[in-house]
Amino acid sequence: MWTEQQLRAGIDNLTLDQLVGQTLCYSTGSFTDEQYDQLVRRTMPGSVFHGMVTEERKAALMRSQNKYCPVPTMFVADVENGTGAVAGGVSLPYAMAWGAADDPDLIRRAHHAVALRCRQDNLHMALAPVVDINYNFRSSVLNVRAVSDSPDQVIKMTRAAVDGFQQDNVMAACCKHFPGDGMDERNQHFMTTVNSMSREEWMDTYGRVYREMIKAGTMAIMVAHIALPAFDEKIDDYLGYPPATLSKNLMTGLLKGELGFDGCIVSDALSMIGACSMMPSERLAVEYLKAGGDMLLFPLPSDFDCIKAAVESGELPIERLKDAVLRIWRIKNQVGLFDRTEPIQDRAESEISSLAQEIAEKAITVVRDADGLVANVKLKPGDKVLHVCSFPDTKNAKDTQLSTIEEELKSRGIEVTTKINPGHYEIKACIDDFDYVLVSICFNTMNNGGGSMRISWSNAMTMWRAYLLKNPRVIMASFGDPYKLYDYPYMRTYLNCYDNSANTQRAYVRLLTGEIKARGKSPISFDGFFERETD
Repeated sequence: MWTEQQLRAGIDNLTLDQLVGQTLCYSTGSFTDEQYDQLVRRTMPGSVFHGMVTEERKAALMRSQNKYCPVPTMFVADVENGTGAVAGGVSLPYAMAWGAADDPDLIRRAHHAVALRCRQDNLHMALAPVVDINYNFRSSVLNVRAVSDSPDQVIKMTRAAVDGFQQDNVMAACCKHFPGDGMDERNQHFMTTVNSMSREEWMDTYGRVYREMIKAGTMAIMVAHIALPAFDEKIDDYLGYPPATLSKNLMTGLLKGELGFDGCIVSDALSMIGACSMMPSERLAVEYLKAGGDMLLFPLPSDFDCIKAAVESGELPIERLKDAVLRIWRIKNQVGLFDRTEPIQDRAESEISSLAQEIAEKAITVVRDADGLVANVKLKPGDKVLHVCSFPDTKNAKDTQLSTIEEELKSRGIEVTTKINPGHYEIKACIDDFDYVLVSICFNTMNNGGGSMRISWSNAMTMWRAYLLKNPRVIMASFGDPYKLYDYPYMRTYLNCYDNSANTQRAYVRLLTGEIKARGKSPISFDGFFERETD
């Protein structure tokens, strides 16, 4: 591992073009192989974001990086819940399931296994974990991506994730989304959103979370397109307060200064409306660096020229640029990109899947069991089950399929009829033919269309005239948004499963057949419906 003196000496030997390139992290999905090869030749990016790319594409991208870049490339990915964000990966349940499972050692082991598997695919930084606090139940961009609405639970479980990622310096963790999502119900992809807490409230909640993540040694923190008026000043009367990605008060004054963060600040995607609507495109990257940011996520190719021109004119001090590169290089050094000789231990996808199954089974939470139905249920061969799936009316609804539930029930000799968003007449015609009715609600942050988690008419018509409720054995479970009693307050039996992965669906069936017991503790409270469960 290089010393700090060696890092600084190496940076001093870089040309201006090479320095600027080190701050850039392109999204490879935006370019053809030929375009990317030309872009790398000219800008020499220091980092690259990998998503769902094939092995062939990945090899082509790496050839370009190795051919033109004088410094080893850091590859990053959105590894929020397992390796599912990269091609052929396995997902862990969403973070709120970690909060319900309430087993930090399990979460640490799962994330270490994920980190080891990621390194086999040449991934070095996880843009994770999400350390936001889900205070606003209407939030559609956060919701089950958050561990809890309790800062203490967020700290406990996400610190375990950071420890798992960074154990043995296998991978860098990047906590997000500073200064904190979960207050505003709107989506920062669509506009600059606002964390409305006072200074005192923020320091006691989000500030405390970030202090603990910094204490845990997180190598990077992602700064978001979220304003924090209590610590900042208005841009103007129309645009209001700046997002953290353009705020020197928040990045340099609060995060690096008052909170003492000495790691790397990574921007959230600069293509998001929450950033680009606040600043002319030719100014965005320069203003981000001037305000204290270090790595630019999803920059435009033209940003290279804008940053270089700002340095040459004296607007952006060369020492600020070198400081940004130093913070990036510290991570590269920590994960062994400069001189690692010992091999990274292999880790099979099957181990991650096994850990994901354990999290899923520990997470299932009985929120309401008015008639003791869940406590006594034990589906057996020959039982007839109506499986009613309620999905959102969006183009992504295909991603919500819950076919594993049907497959698992049938494998146990249980007869299953599945209906997707059925109308009330369809329910009336068949409801008396079944021993049990399983109502599966699947609204999550990936399929809701980005703006709301609320149900539509197609969902409500399933319950019209309450024909479905005629069956005394109706069990509703939410495989996503855990606040669905708000839309279905009349349900007498309701469970939260937090996630629609195959592992979670299998866990649910094992609960219904009596193979496991529900052990999850609610990681959130919902006034008037249920409370957070604590020891």
